[in-house]
Amino acid sequence: MLDKNSRFEIVGEAENGKELIDLAMTLVPDVILADINMPVMNGLKALEHLAQHLPQVKFIILSMHEEREYILDALKIGAQGYLMKNIERSELEKAIVTVFEGGKYFSPKVANILAESISRPEQIEQIEITPREKEVLELVSKGNSTKQIADQLGISIRTVESHRINMLKKMKVSNSAELVKRASEMKILS
Repeated sequence: MLDKNSRFEIVGEAENGKELIDLAMTLVPDVILADINMPVMNGLKALEHLAQHLPQVKFIILSMHEEREYILDALKIGAQGYLMKNIERSELEKAIVTVFEGGKYFSPKVANILAESISRPEQIEQIEITPREKEVLELVSKGNSTKQIADQLGISIRTVESHRINMLKKMKVSNSAELVKRASEMKILS
């Protein structure tokens, strides 16, 4: 989309979060467009690292995720923009220019989600966790391995993994550490 605009120079493209960090540290671009879902290291983790080491670089998240948690996490790490992937080229160009010039830019849908968060900050999405999933989560939080959890609960390793994967999806996180953190934030763990 950006190749067609002579106002922009694309200095690099990364396939994963680790590559994004390496390229950004070498090229020091003005603006980085990053997805949240990236292999090796997700986009938010990569941008969090870059925000500490390259504070002058501006970040725009370009994602399919419209969940409040992702948007707020992106803002907390310092993203100056958050766009949905289905945007038109003109909106992407406008966002880049706005952010480059020191402003913030959010897709209309993202802006509405942020406005809702401000008008109803106490509203926290409730996630349905089964009693068995909670047992597995408690044992994960105590550092037990999948095999140890299976042995303690008298279930198969595959069943433990299935519960863990279900919880990762429900809480929209990518690993056990993030799962435990999110569960603690949501007061699911006792």
